[in-house]
Amino acid sequence: MSARDAAPEGATVESAAFLEQLWLIRTLEEKLLELFSQGRLFGTTHTCIGQEAIAVAVGVHVREEDFVFSSHRCHGHYLAYGGPPEGLIAEIMGRATGVCGGRGGSQHLHYKNFFTSGVQGGIVGNGTGVALAQKLLNRPGITVVFLGDGTLGEGIVYESFNFASLHALPVLYVLENNRYAQTTPIDKAVAGSITARAAAFGIDAAEIESNDVFELDNVFRAAFHHVRERRRPFLQVVHTYRLAPHSKGDDFRDPAELAHWRTRDPLRLASKNLGEVESAAARTRATTMVKDAVRAAEQAPFAEATSVPVQTAQEIQAIAETPWAASNERFGRTLNEALHRLLGHDASALLVGEDLADPYGGAFGVARGLSTQFPERVISTPISEAGIIAWATGAALAGIRPIAELMFGDFAALAADQLINHTAKFASMYGQGVDVPLVVRAPMGGRRGYGPTHSQSLEAMFCGVPGLTVVAPSRFLDPHALLTRCLYELKRPALFVENKLMYGQTMHVVKNGRWEAFYVTSSGRSFPTLHFQLDPERTPEALLVCYGANTDLALEAARQLLLEHEIQADVVVCTLLAPLPFEEIAAFNRGARLMATIEEGAKEQGWGAEVIARFAEHFVGSEWMAERFGARRSPLPAAGPLEDGMLPQVADIVNTIARRLR
Repeated sequence: MSARDAAPEGATVESAAFLEQLWLIRTLEEKLLELFSQGRLFGTTHTCIGQEAIAVAVGVHVREEDFVFSSHRCHGHYLAYGGPPEGLIAEIMGRATGVCGGRGGSQHLHYKNFFTSGVQGGIVGNGTGVALAQKLLNRPGITVVFLGDGTLGEGIVYESFNFASLHALPVLYVLENNRYAQTTPIDKAVAGSITARAAAFGIDAAEIESNDVFELDNVFRAAFHHVRERRRPFLQVVHTYRLAPHSKGDDFRDPAELAHWRTRDPLRLASKNLGEVESAAARTRATTMVKDAVRAAEQAPFAEATSVPVQTAQEIQAIAETPWAASNERFGRTLNEALHRLLGHDASALLVGEDLADPYGGAFGVARGLSTQFPERVISTPISEAGIIAWATGAALAGIRPIAELMFGDFAALAADQLINHTAKFASMYGQGVDVPLVVRAPMGGRRGYGPTHSQSLEAMFCGVPGLTVVAPSRFLDPHALLTRCLYELKRPALFVENKLMYGQTMHVVKNGRWEAFYVTSSGRSFPTLHFQLDPERTPEALLVCYGANTDLALEAARQLLLEHEIQADVVVCTLLAPLPFEEIAAFNRGARLMATIEEGAKEQGWGAEVIARFAEHFVGSEWMAERFGARRSPLPAAGPLEDGMLPQVADIVNTIARRLR
């Protein structure tokens, strides 16, 4: 429907369509509150009663090629975008016919190019990333991002304003100021001028106080034109009011204040302009439509757990040739060559991170030369880790294949909200084939004297996040093959854990199944599990399970155990950390009496603990011992001797295993 040329006093077919949309949103929201009070909905629900005019005035200007992002108060935006009401009601009622199959509920919706999330602020970054993709791919569409006044407390909003302005991105930020963040009034939460915040980043902005859909139609016609024609960001603030509670019954506002704003109800204003008869007829049609949608939802089956995809190691580990290292070049150099090949092969590949531009090329030089060769697709960002992951996630949703570099893996904590609540969830939560082909490169680990905030191994924090694949390259495997498999086979985000110590070390080349004194075999899969044996004919007494740079510790410990104690120890090196490829690890166990894990992260509640727990579940009744080697429960010091004392060493491994077995 269209009302672009409608005047408030002109009750034309086009302008009447506004009234139809307003009543559909209002009627559906009221029905949801009724269903909730009857216990017929799952979870919570946040209605937009009183704010419907904004959704309708925006929706009429959205084109098919545009993207729209919204937050928890999203039902009106969904309906104005063109989402079917039956799909929305079924979703909130937990039915299989819901728009996301019952997985997202009230706050997490996806329909065509429409996305919502219940975590405040994050979608501002994701929408900004989609606008980046639209610019890089030279697409005509723009991105619309809804946010509320309460969201102005989130730092990712300003990180995204800054980035959108720096890169002239076609994004329209629509701020609905309903004057309350849940129960906190705006004068207690937002200092200064809202539009001045955008202006500080060089973003044009405008504001209006209105619930009149016809007046807002003109406002948003101008706002959309600004973004479409200038291809630059714009902030449109609308001061409005929420007539219903924040969610269900949490309303502590002054009744007199509510009564005042009911006189400015967008339905009352539109009905006055178009006539009470037309309004009553529109309301009747909306009521019938909503009743039919509820009836259809109740006749549909409930969503079942079996319909939700569960990511497993078997799913990820498709059969593929083991990508052995081809030469003795330094690991950092091979990684650099891998990035050159990826960006040279695929025009949609993007590298984004801090200080990537030449001549610096990133903190460890891995990006050196890339910005010179691919100036449009290597983006040096502000210091904004949450933003980097948010923008890369949005770009991935829109067809880009981003590789995001965190300068230090420690800073993944700053991006944890995106990694956990957005990036990792989208593919499963939305239930409609959403792909997020994103690799997050994270330099982890100590032994370089960088101190407590630049030496951590935090990968175990993310191994338990569903939907996030965690991969740890070693010096035995070609990083190009591993990165390629992450970007093109997974279709989901991957955390690529690079131990910093490896950058300056040379690759290990396996020839004819041998590396030095070890016999080497692998699982032969996409992210191989490697098996090292000093004597294939002898039953090992110990099995050492590790990953990344800890491979060197494990192999040296195996040598010393045999030479000094006549203890045979096999070494298993995992490339896929999560989901854990336990079946592959277990298949390499040749009857060892002791199983030990080696990691550089804290051993308490770490990756090794999960490996041993899985062994305990699998080998019930067997007589075997377990040992974990990892960092002590303390921040890592900068001084070398102190740092060495906090991290596992070869001597610790050898002495402990010898003592346990003898």
